[in-house]
Amino acid sequence: MKFFFVLFFIGLTHFGISQEIVNVVMIGNNQITEKIEDADAFIVVKKFDDHFQRLDYKLHAPIVRERNYTDSTLTVLHGKYYEYDINGVVNLMGEYENNLKEKTWNIYNDTGKVILKKKYLNDVLIETIDPDTLKKEEKKIDSLDKTEKEASFGRKDNDWMKYLLKNLKPNVALNSVNGGEVRVMYVIDTLGKCTDVMLKKSVEFVLDEEAKRMIYFSPKWNPAYQKGRKVKAYRIQPISFVK
Repeated sequence: MKFFFVLFFIGLTHFGISQEIVNVVMIGNNQITEKIEDADAFIVVKKFDDHFQRLDYKLHAPIVRERNYTDSTLTVLHGKYYEYDINGVVNLMGEYENNLKEKTWNIYNDTGKVILKKKYLNDVLIETIDPDTLKKEEKKIDSLDKTEKEASFGRKDNDWMKYLLKNLKPNVALNSVNGGEVRVMYVIDTLGKCTDVMLKKSVEFVLDEEAKRMIYFSPKWNPAYQKGRKVKAYRIQPISFVK
């Protein structure tokens, strides 16, 4: 039991006061258990400055679901919502506001590519965009002025990789079962901060948390520019952990 909780707190206390684990529940045979040998899944509840987050994992396996709430009783869904397939690849991403589906929900295939978008207003589906429409949107994005400035980190091309290599905790993989490659998607906002950090591809709790940590605590980037104005930039960072 003690060993189980040690694994959870490795790689988590460095999140500081912005994130705090307030509960860990082990699940076995679809019910709560206190015996690690009987557990096949677990739930982690985190407290943030302005919300609570529930993470559902299979034991020593990828994440199953991430949900965000306004309250400590986890009854009011509010914020990002993610579901993952058995291989840890995100297959659904959306957003709730006071338990109601809002804005755009993305459905992904097994490679993590968006294949369908659904738009909601007050939990009512108001628009569905099919893959053909998505392809047209992608072509429009590809046709944007290539002279616009992309987001960059530091002064040299390899500064970002140096940051990752320097700040990756060397022994994290030892706390995993097999290691593997985590993929983290994030947004570089107009101030150069990394925001909207999410798992694009999960491997295992301790590895997922370490990968997200490095993105969360990244120094500021040089923001992207488009048509002379600062704009958001989207990135996916693969991080490999060798057992």
